[in-house]
Amino acid sequence: MTDTSDDLDWLLADDTSDLEPADAMPVTVLTGFLGAGKTTLVNRLLAEDHGRRLAVLVNDFGAVNVDSELIVGVSSGTVSLANGCVCCEIRDDLMAAVESVLRQDDELDGIVLEASGVAEPKGIARTFAAPEARPVVRLDGIIAVVDGEQLPDQAEYPATRDLVFSQIGYSDLVILNKIDLADAERIDRVRSFVQDRLPAVRIVEAEHADVPFEVLIGTRPEQDGTTISDEHDHEHDHPFVSWVYRRSGPFDLAALRQTITTLPRSVYRIKGFVHSDSDRERRYLLQAVGMRSDIVPHDSWGDGQPETCLVVVVDGETTDHDDVVGRFDACRVEPDTDAAT
Repeated sequence: MTDTSDDLDWLLADDTSDLEPADAMPVTVLTGFLGAGKTTLVNRLLAEDHGRRLAVLVNDFGAVNVDSELIVGVSSGTVSLANGCVCCEIRDDLMAAVESVLRQDDELDGIVLEASGVAEPKGIARTFAAPEARPVVRLDGIIAVVDGEQLPDQAEYPATRDLVFSQIGYSDLVILNKIDLADAERIDRVRSFVQDRLPAVRIVEAEHADVPFEVLIGTRPEQDGTTISDEHDHEHDHPFVSWVYRRSGPFDLAALRQTITTLPRSVYRIKGFVHSDSDRERRYLLQAVGMRSDIVPHDSWGDGQPETCLVVVVDGETTDHDDVVGRFDACRVEPDTDAAT
């Protein structure tokens, strides 16, 4: 089995986070073995009315089944959709494809890359984390889609073992897909298989790659920075809920980064603004998925009252609210008595 521990430490390191501007375009990488359900997930992102303008980059444009009624324009390997999203084919260099998309549309909220089913995410992650890429893009997260029927058999077969372990090992979030096609015993076996080897990884169970947008994608904040969305998708039967954590008084950013790496597996995403102890004149944008977090300078507080306000997306059935709040509170420099919701 491939040893990815050194590379994972590199990817999770926070010593370069201040090099990423707050307006860098967030990129979400979808990885997973052939047939796991990545393209089904892409189709959902392209078709749903989630209110975000996404560019989805794919290797095989023909595999994406976009409803013709949603298409409003086709031009040179790019399909424009009625909900503001675009689907683009990767022809050569990955970074060149990203820069081409950004030149064509300066109103995007995020980019999603569907990696090939036989691609290792290591090279992709290094491309987006390279110093020359940081002014342009921010690696928001790596999401692995795994087949509930086929894993761990795929990880035990010599021809696919290293690839499957690499795809899961580099991920911030694992979507355990097709749980409707496997019995409970099989799903328990797959879940244990992943968690025994990667205890900190977040696992989301799904049928037909049906996972809420808020769990999958971390998009850029509203330009005026005044509102943090706390919307729920009431059309799906999901255990996901969002909390709003709000505190006045400054935070130790290094302690907050470290705390995020130790949160329970049932905490999937965090997004919001932080009152920094080391730079009290500016608010800092925090975005996290799994153990990966970015905390970067955003703008001045202006006439607003400095405070930390975070939206935390969790599994509401298993997450201890008070425990998570207590961990955040421990990062405060000047604790006071205000409350989190």
